[in-house]
Amino acid sequence: MDYRPYMKRIESALETIKAADKIQESPWQEIVVKELNQISKDCAKELQTETGQTGNKGDYQLGLDEWPPTRILSLLLTLSAWVGWIMHEKHGSSEEKPFSSRVSLQMIQEAFGYGVHLSVHKQIP
Repeated sequence: MDYRPYMKRIESALETIKAADKIQESPWQEIVVKELNQISKDCAKELQTETGQTGNKGDYQLGLDEWPPTRILSLLLTLSAWVGWIMHEKHGSSEEKPFSSRVSLQMIQEAFGYGVHLSVHKQIP
């Protein structure tokens, strides 16, 4: 999947609200969150096209853009690409910097692993 168009859309939304230094909640909700929602839909549709998969609900099928787990996955994929880029731009990749691209990736992997751990041990969040 080519994440660049989604990353550009994230950048554009941030530029629209001039969020380089600080988030203003109202524009953040009205512009950035709406765009992230649309990105998650578009990315999920692309994921469905690439994989040929749908959300199997037993007696019916959902498009991946209609199924919450794949909508959230699509959002995470696009945000991960953007966060990887911006954290490397701002903090490099050194493990000594708390928000470097490498440390940020480790945090994402640990969070994902935590969710898997809960599932393996039949625990509910």
